[in-house]
Amino acid sequence: MGTNAPPRREPLARGPHEVYFKNLSKQKQKGVMEKNGNNHKLRVCVATCNRADYSKLAPIMFGIKAEPQFFELDVIVLGSHLIDDYGNTYRMIEQDDFDIHTRLHTIVRGEDEAAMVESVGLALVKLPDVLNRLKPDIMIVHGDRFDALALATSAALMNIRILHIEGGEVSGTIDDSIRHAITKLAHYHVCCTRSAEQHLIAMCEDHDRILLAGCPSYDKLLSAKNKDYMSVISMWLGEDVKTRDYIVALQHPVTTDIKHSIKMFELTLDALISFNKRTLVLFPNVDAGSKEMVRVMRKKGIEHHPNFRAVKHVPFDQFIQLVAHAGCMIGNSSCGVREVGAFGTPVINLGTRQTGRETGENVLHVRDADTQDKILHALQLQFGKQYPCSKIYGDGNAVPRILKFLKSIDLKEPLQKKFCFPPVKDNISQDIDHILETQSALAVDLGGTNLRVAIVSMKGEIVKKYTQLNPKTYEDRLALILKMCVEAASEAVNVNCRILGVGISTGGRVNPREGIVLHSTKLIQEWSSVDLRTPISDALHLPVWVDNDGNCAALAERKFGHGKGIENFVTLITGTDDLLLVEGMSMKEEEIVSAAHLIQAAKLGNTKAESILRTAGTALGLGIVNILHTVNPSLVILSGVLANHYVNAVKDVINRQALSSVKTVDVVVSNLADPALLGAASLVLDYTTRRIY
Repeated sequence: MGTNAPPRREPLARGPHEVYFKNLSKQKQKGVMEKNGNNHKLRVCVATCNRADYSKLAPIMFGIKAEPQFFELDVIVLGSHLIDDYGNTYRMIEQDDFDIHTRLHTIVRGEDEAAMVESVGLALVKLPDVLNRLKPDIMIVHGDRFDALALATSAALMNIRILHIEGGEVSGTIDDSIRHAITKLAHYHVCCTRSAEQHLIAMCEDHDRILLAGCPSYDKLLSAKNKDYMSVISMWLGEDVKTRDYIVALQHPVTTDIKHSIKMFELTLDALISFNKRTLVLFPNVDAGSKEMVRVMRKKGIEHHPNFRAVKHVPFDQFIQLVAHAGCMIGNSSCGVREVGAFGTPVINLGTRQTGRETGENVLHVRDADTQDKILHALQLQFGKQYPCSKIYGDGNAVPRILKFLKSIDLKEPLQKKFCFPPVKDNISQDIDHILETQSALAVDLGGTNLRVAIVSMKGEIVKKYTQLNPKTYEDRLALILKMCVEAASEAVNVNCRILGVGISTGGRVNPREGIVLHSTKLIQEWSSVDLRTPISDALHLPVWVDNDGNCAALAERKFGHGKGIENFVTLITGTDDLLLVEGMSMKEEEIVSAAHLIQAAKLGNTKAESILRTAGTALGLGIVNILHTVNPSLVILSGVLANHYVNAVKDVINRQALSSVKTVDVVVSNLADPALLGAASLVLDYTTRRIY
């Protein structure tokens, strides 16, 4: 059955973990036991199933080993540690100079759902004999793996106290169910975050048996000072690779939706191939679906691709150096949303496997990568950035807290658990879809009467709008634009909008390449050869686009209006001038004539106003007929407040004057409330994102 203890080995050279933890005993009290009711050393059994849980358990094991006056340590190794396809990772435990009491071969191969169930059953068959011989006072179990569920079940049924590491967290898939099941079996809990502690309390666990310690691996992460990281990078990725110029990819199957997770893995590899950066790809874990993921790697030639290095296992001390200096980490491993935050390395978390994890600002979630472009877009957003280091999961002092907690356990207390029912807080984290929703532009509409600035979202929603009378002089006008833009950019933070740039819509002739107004309409005085881009860009540190208001109206229709999805259409803006001063209009002396006045006069029965509308509508119709005959658009969009009054006249002229081949072209009135602002925003949103989701 594989349960016999091996003969004692000669000590190996001290591993890097032990070098760090050998001094822990100097920090502890000597000579007396803690006042915990115990009269003997606490016999602790640590069972490790895979490379991931060992990185969390090893610091605790070194701490226990460093205090032989308080503890006796027994180590059980099972699960994928003992499988060659997954790197025979039990060797790193030996290299750390731990005596492995028992090796249990518990994995039934097949890498499907049935194999996972059979593996749990096999472990349940083998563990009782081992636990009967060891008779530990307490068993330390980590995390949310199916192997750990077998360990906790065996210990609970055999009345062995269980200390569960990393309970109370929320991630995704079957892991959540397993983790919470272990929580209900465990007697003591070591959690990593305040939120996890609250979840445990909400799950009725006794607050007195919960320790908020932080993640044990952070004790090592936050002290990692390896200056020779370049040799590690060269070893795994090649001598020509520089820091921040490579990617680490680690993706596992999602057991509750294997088919979708395989598809996402394919999309990930396609995106990485397109992104064209040196990438270290680690093989997936032993969960159901891993065999299919390996087939995908081989189908795409990853193991032989010049940009990729595919490996089964990287020693933890080298792995943390690799992720600490990477340009990005991508995948769905808990390491990405937990440990990597200690270095501020950008992370792209894919799918649902870590959905509920607390994350630092370095983590960008791609929940549903239905296309390769979404992952590629995330890589372009994240690669090469440097975020603040996060200590959400630990401050580097977890192990001393855990050892103190172990010493406080009173073995005379009954095993029966107590319960309580407090509330729990929700978590908020970054999400790629949320970012795409909140990506916004500052839009500026430079009109003859008013100067308008707005925050416009990716969906075309005007989140906030500011309006001021347009000053008459150049200096005052530019100063007001800058003031309004700065205020709007500041307000964008409060309304959770990410400003990508500034778009400006103005009348007259514009050089959009240089961002210069060459010559404006007479409604905007002192406005010739004006460089708008430079002062606004300098003030806001954002890119700036400038274009004619007619072009902006067309862009607005293409992105948000009737022109969306139409390959070829024409937009016309209906305007007015001083000739509209006709009898019947009510207006102040200083007020500028507008289309609203013309409409008002026509409604009052002013024959001159009615005549102007008819004449203008006919003239506009003839102009549109010429456009139809020249460029043959599939749609004509009328914009402006007069559009509704012109549309029937235009259609009538087309029906009477146009060639039969274009008479069926649709003429519609724009339904956009602020085409100038939306068009100015389109300048920004189209150029900065370049992708449509």
